[in-house]
Amino acid sequence: MSKATQIELQGGYDTYLLTERFRTNLVGKIYLNDKFYLFSGMEVKAETGNYDNVSSTYRLGFVASAGYAISENFMIEIKRNVQLNNSRIGIFGEILIEMPVVCTI
Repeated sequence: MSKATQIELQGGYDTYLLTERFRTNLVGKIYLNDKFYLFSGMEVKAETGNYDNVSSTYRLGFVASAGYAISENFMIEIKRNVQLNNSRIGIFGEILIEMPVVCTI
């Protein structure tokens, strides 16, 4: 497969103070040269357990990002996530922290 264009499927399980979440995203990645790339796609985060008996709907977001591959196994990425639906799940999983847009490194 060419390194110029790729599709990635990622997933993760997060445990927070009051909730547990499963997060997955599907992104398209385009390499502009051997090291620098851009990628964007959709992310879904769903509650798998909570400790306060308040359930939340899933969180749907759009991801737009850039990255730099320092080596084959180490990269630095800057991500921007914009919430698309009206979910009570904040970006870091907590319903008490509303973040419809967040940037991470």
